[in-house]
Amino acid sequence: MKGHEGFLDTQLAKRLIDEIAENLPVTLVPFFRGESLLHPEWLNILSYAKHKGPGPIQLATNATLMDQIAAEAILDLGLDFISFSMDTLDPDIYHRTRRGANYQEVLKNILFLLELRERRGLNLPEVQISAVETQAHRPGMEAFVAFWRPKVDRVRIYIEHSHDGHAGSINEPLPDFDTRLPCRKVFTDMVIYWDGEVATCNHDWTRDASHRMGNVKDRGIAAVWQSDRYQAIREAHKKGELRGEPPCDFCDHWKMHYLPEGYLGTIYARAKSKGSEERAIVGN
Repeated sequence: MKGHEGFLDTQLAKRLIDEIAENLPVTLVPFFRGESLLHPEWLNILSYAKHKGPGPIQLATNATLMDQIAAEAILDLGLDFISFSMDTLDPDIYHRTRRGANYQEVLKNILFLLELRERRGLNLPEVQISAVETQAHRPGMEAFVAFWRPKVDRVRIYIEHSHDGHAGSINEPLPDFDTRLPCRKVFTDMVIYWDGEVATCNHDWTRDASHRMGNVKDRGIAAVWQSDRYQAIREAHKKGELRGEPPCDFCDHWKMHYLPEGYLGTIYARAKSKGSEERAIVGN
């Protein structure tokens, strides 16, 4: 992933939002392979999106930069959803896995936004706290859920993936299928890198030019979405012919669409009372 860092151009972002606004409803997730609040124009872009109408708008952040000013701005925007990536209650583990972040500062930032939302009497944004259930995080996962569950709208635990170096692969027991079935992501989701390049899906980590979908900077969203390349990957999914087709060939996430729950991972709704055991299975 080295050598591919940058910021989405603000004018390009607004141009994409304009095109999205002509094709509503569209969920907007202003996050992919980076920290959302690092963008120097994040507030400008999100304000523009809120004005133009795409939604729900679902922001993800590690909260390292979410000071009081940023928290107030986020609540002023009226976003629908915000997810905080936290992973653990153990400061030592946190500092090893999230290098450069300060556990106590991040904790303070999140708790401040929650307190401010309560003081304002707001229901939005819906607040999620998330963790990836890695080997290091697993021993403290029960305590993590117990700590955050009374404070946020939901606690989400993701299954670890790609540990073996293959995008989207899962080293957890999953049902077997007789044939490879289509993943719905290539039919419903578009993922855009900061430079306008379109990824196959959110599990596309390699940025290998041989399997890019196109560039919206040059062509716009609709032209890429309807391109021969996109149609070819969709046909390959329909036929189950994905061997040698990165990042799909080793990916297990297509299975979630065909499970009874429809998702992978676990979500815990806010505890309404002592001993509450509300729990649901949710997606990666």
